[in-house]
Amino acid sequence: MRRFVYCKVVLATSLMWVLVDVFLLLYFSECNKCDDKKERSLLPALRAVISRNQEGPGEMGKAVLIPKDDQEKMKELFKINQFNLMASDLIALNRS
Repeated sequence: MRRFVYCKVVLATSLMWVLVDVFLLLYFSECNKCDDKKERSLLPALRAVISRNQEGPGEMGKAVLIPKDDQEKMKELFKINQFNLMASDLIALNRS
């Protein structure tokens, strides 16, 4: 008797998951707005990255030169984290 109850529970659970899967497939495969979609492309984003200016401090392995009038400020900032914080702030995050 107990085996029959277990079989009913397994069968009911399996049937429930099949129904959930069918619902999800039908819901997400419905393509009423497929014609309204804009064509998405990576080309504009790639052009922006490629065409950016590569002449900033630290670009292409160039050294960062701190002006003489900012040397004292650079030494004060160095004491905060024990690295050249001023040069780090001048270097772009997205660099080559």
